[in-house]
Amino acid sequence: MKAGEIEIYKNILCTLDAALPMTNVTEIKLDTEDALYGYIAKLCAAALSDTGAKTATYGADDYAALLVPTEPEGMEAFAEEVSGRIYELIRDNAEMKPGCGIFSFFMADEQAYTAFFKLPFLEMYQCRLDAEGNVSWALNSKMMPKSGLKNCEYFVIDGTNRTVRLSDTEHYIGDVRVNYLADEVLRLRAKKSEKKTVEVMREAAVEVIRECYPKEQVAEKIMDYKREVAEHAEQTGSVSVPAIEKEVFADNKEAESAYRERMAAEQVQREPIPVSPKTERALMKKAKIVTDNGIELLVPVAYLKNPDYVEYVQDEDGKITILLKDIHMIDL
Repeated sequence: MKAGEIEIYKNILCTLDAALPMTNVTEIKLDTEDALYGYIAKLCAAALSDTGAKTATYGADDYAALLVPTEPEGMEAFAEEVSGRIYELIRDNAEMKPGCGIFSFFMADEQAYTAFFKLPFLEMYQCRLDAEGNVSWALNSKMMPKSGLKNCEYFVIDGTNRTVRLSDTEHYIGDVRVNYLADEVLRLRAKKSEKKTVEVMREAAVEVIRECYPKEQVAEKIMDYKREVAEHAEQTGSVSVPAIEKEVFADNKEAESAYRERMAAEQVQREPIPVSPKTERALMKKAKIVTDNGIELLVPVAYLKNPDYVEYVQDEDGKITILLKDIHMIDL
């Protein structure tokens, strides 16, 4: 998703600062040529493309269904309610930093979205020049960051399909660490992000392989896992726990059972999990092979188990030789 594909209908700014007696909400009217319009459009596009976003859904009778506007005209009440709740949380939790909030009602791919972005205040020096030509620096503690999701907390709501994308950010509310935008503001239960799900699946697979296979088979099985996940994502646009069990652990019932149990404990669904093209590309990138004597090799995932390019030969004494084939040039 690109910023040029975003069409914004309404923008509202608010203060989120416990040093103030209350939150202030102000609608701003922007032309498509305004720099701030482009700034907000970039935030919206980045949020729709963020593989690190948590996801959630809500029903017709849930709190979010009553809260989320279906038209731009409902944004003021929505902004008042949400900003008021976030202001209370910041006031009562020192860990939560002050900032500025942006509410936006926009269209992308003919679909309406309601978005909120909490941007932290930055402390930066400003260079100033007085009437006499003297140069000085002054610290401004309420500067806004560049457009982008770094340090930004957000949610984007598709009110038609009742789906939500949220930043994967947690804070302590009382003694419990939660995603406050999901749990406290929208009253939703968020699922792991696409990025986190793939990471959890990989970490569990590596742990199971190390526990359930002989030492001399570990490296090869890890390569089997990486190749299987990458090929499955490329062919189906998804990752799948049952596919991993079948293709990677079919030769070891203990490993298959252990992996299934870990996925259940992590609440990773057994149905195929769609992944974005960005994740597909990441899975197909090079894998690192590290030997015990410190040699590191970066090998495209597609070549890991292709003997035409990479071959692994184990000697009688257990040592492994890696042969790189079909090489026409070495660049140092």
